[in-house]
Parts: sequence; C-alpha cells; structure tokens
Amino acid sequence: MHPLFKSIHLKEELLVKVETFCQEWENEVPIRIFTSGSTGKPKEISFSKEQFIQSAKKTIAFFDLNENTKALLCLSPDTIGGKMMLVRALVGNYTLNITNPSLDPFDALEEQIDFVALVPAQVSHILKNPSSLSKLKLVKHLLIGGAEIPNELVELLKLHGIKAYQSYGMTETISHVALREIGTNTEYHALPGIQFTCDHNCLTVHYPEINPNPIHTTDQVELLDKQRFIWKGRADFVINSGGKKIHPEALEQRLSSYISGRFFLSSIPHPIWGEALVLLTEQPISLNKTTLADEFSAHEIPKFTQTVSMVLTDSGKIQRDRTLQKCQDDAWISL
Repeated sequence: MHPLFKSIHLKEELLVKVETFCQEWENEVPIRIFTSGSTGKPKEISFSKEQFIQSAKKTIAFFDLNENTKALLCLSPDTIGGKMMLVRALVGNYTLNITNPSLDPFDALEEQIDFVALVPAQVSHILKNPSSLSKLKLVKHLLIGGAEIPNELVELLKLHGIKAYQSYGMTETISHVALREIGTNTEYHALPGIQFTCDHNCLTVHYPEINPNPIHTTDQVELLDKQRFIWKGRADFVINSGGKKIHPEALEQRLSSYISGRFFLSSIPHPIWGEALVLLTEQPISLNKTTLADEFSAHEIPKFTQTVSMVLTDSGKIQRDRTLQKCQDDAWISL
C-alpha cells in the first residue's frame, strides 16, 4: 500500500481494492467508476489520472489541505467519494487513515483527524455516540455528501457547533463541483473554474477541465448567478398532482422535522388528481393531516402512506423506483 496510506484493521478485500487503485494510478490506467444507480441502472464512466488530479486540487485548495493534514477514508473505495479521498491524499501529499466502511467509523478511531467525508447515515450514528461525537468535534473539515441531509440532522450539527459542508456533484463531474455550508446557507457556491447556467430550470455545469462540453443535469435549481444556485430537486422526480407541481426532495426536507427514520415521497396514479402524493416510510409513523395543516398546503400533504423496506445504493441513497415497486397496491393507508 502507498506510504501515505495507513490501514486501520482494513479487511483483506478492501485492502486489495486500495492496492489495485494505487497500481492503476501509478500506471496511469484510465480509472473506471460507476454512477450510483439511484435514478436508474448504474453506468460505467472512465476518467484519466489528470482529470482526477484537477478535481482533487479544487477541494485541496478550498479546505487548505497540506502535507500536515490527517484525513480519514471510511467510504468504499469503489465509490467516487472513496476514490476521491484516495486521490486527494496522493495529490496533497498527506496522511490518509483508511478503515472499513461502517455507520460509526469514529468508534475505533484513535488518531485526531483534520478532514473526512461522510454520508448522512454515518453522521447520524456518530452524533449518537458521545465518544465518537467528541472526536468529530475536533475535525476541522467535515464534508457530507452521497444523499440529502434531513433537517433534524442539520439542527443536531448546529446544536453541537459542528461546521460542515454539503457537496453537490455527480459521477460525471468527478466528485463535487459546488459546496454549501450546512445550517447557515442555502446557496451552493461553485469551486474555482466552474460555472453554471440553466436550461429549462435545470442546471448545466461548465467544467472544461473535466469535459469540454456542457454537462446537462436533471437538477432543478434557482440560478442566482454563474457561481451560485439554490437546489430544488430533480426534474424527473417532479410530481403533478391536481395541476400542482411538487418537488418531492424539497418537501422531504421540510417533512423531516416530523418523521423519524428513512422516508421519501413519490406518487401513484389517481383517477381525480392524475398523480397522488404518497409517503413511504421505513418505520410505522403516527402522523395525520391535522398535524401538518398549519405548516403545509393541502397539495403538499401526502394522500396515502405505506411502510416498506428501503432499497439503497452503496452510498446510502434511496433507490426510489425500486423501493416503490415493492409496495403493494392494497396496502396504501389514507393519511
């Protein structure tokens, strides 16, 4: 393994993956990665070593990482998030502790860490463990990505005085292209050299170091200028119920204060509304229209609900279509 990398009880299969990546990196073999599969079948994309370096330099500059930095990799090296943690350490010439992915990677961590990337599920579990929480509070740069961050988690980060950034990006851009400080800002700010435009309210990324052509997304945003936007949700998730357009991801953020555990909003065909807004939860909930009526308009309140086991990607994103397919037509309950 590369001398900058420090294994913390790493399983053999993960150790092999890290060593394989190092060999590909040294031999400048195009590195293959797969999209998350949260919105469809995962697809393979290849990038050159130089493209990875350009992406890594932007994050290194933003967080002012240097040879004295100590970082932690606790994501799968198969994911773009995991690979980028490896690349940033190699480019920034700093120490990277590597441990097995788990919900609480800080539990067995003995060394103080300056920089770590986590998914929301990991952050949630760390905050519940007093020992792990105390270690997290010492982290200078916390990057959270891979899935949306519930409001409940945002409030807990603020309560404990933990400064963190949420990333916006995709596999096609090799990691994030914009960041926002969690709890203080709703605006995403582009990293240097990256610009944004809009096409039918969907974000287009201009990132010439990675792709000479504009990268079109299905993310609907409010574009503030070429460097800033407010994210609203994916265009392909938009629900049209009774003529009202609903962005489920934005609505989920607001509902997260009322619902514990994993959940998401979707729709089912309805003879009157065209599409009926439905709530899918991992655990049974006690929620009714009266509870929500003061904060939500009538079209924002789900019509039906069902408890279902969530299908997740490796990074913890809910695979909405696959989860919805598991629901039984006769099991929907009126809210």
